Amino acid sequence: MSTRNAGPWSVLRLLSWTADHFARAHLDSPRLCAEVLLAHALRCRRIDLYTRFDYLPPPEELDAFRQMVKRAAAREPVAYLVGSKEFYSLRFKVTPDVLVPRAETEILVSEAIGHLRCLGRPGRVWDVCTGSGCVAVAVAVQAPDARVLATDVSAAAVAIAAENAAAHGLGDRVRCRTADLLTLPEGCADWRDFDVITANPPYVADGEPVAEEVKREPAVALRGGPDGLDFLRRIIRDAGAFLRAEGSLVLEFGYRQADAVRDLIVGTGTFTEPRILRDHQQIERVAVSRRK
Repeated sequence: MSTRNAGPWSVLRLLSWTADHFARAHLDSPRLCAEVLLAHALRCRRIDLYTRFDYLPPPEELDAFRQMVKRAAAREPVAYLVGSKEFYSLRFKVTPDVLVPRAETEILVSEAIGHLRCLGRPGRVWDVCTGSGCVAVAVAVQAPDARVLATDVSAAAVAIAAENAAAHGLGDRVRCRTADLLTLPEGCADWRDFDVITANPPYVADGEPVAEEVKREPAVALRGGPDGLDFLRRIIRDAGAFLRAEGSLVLEFGYRQADAVRDLIVGTGTFTEPRILRDHQQIERVAVSRRK
């Protein structure tokens, strides 16, 4: 950010310069990244920037912003820099212990809510590989009579999920526990029969290249074995034992994994032929099936 022949650094000028800088660095959504970082530096909401275009941040705010811009351009995830990420119109705490919530994962929430609303009674959900707890919390917010079990093999991730559940006032309806996939945690035997199981497990194949910023995210939440299907296989194999009849299994998977996931689900003999849903980029991303 050179100051030569430039005039003062107003909010509008900072956003314009930073968006261009991020575009040249090939960051996704460069303008959005600029806005998120500047709002964080100014301690305001992102929407408030649009009423403050002429505001001239003092040196300490400029310095904080410049440091974050430098780190973001070096592909450090913006969500880690500001410590939060919006998901399903809710704000979630995130740290390098959890994956950054992504828009495509919102499909899991929508499908779970749709099933719960058809029950005519309070439902029960198990969100496996919960990470930040974004799916579990969003489902509980949208389905206020549901109870949700949120589990992850990472104790650090479970701690973040519990913080997010508490921050949204859900400590009594979202139970966060450490567990390896569909291993029912100790003390949760009373929750054995579920109406919905959701999972966004690790599904990136070992050795498959990922974006530079994704390399900063926890490998344990990304890598799914030689073909990326190790964890999906186990979840599909075991899910029938925990779902009620007509219960819904909702799984996120990776690029070009749809046929393999479909075959795994059908091959159990326990589930119906899955619906395969596409994300906002029209990539096949989520499988939805019912227990027979």
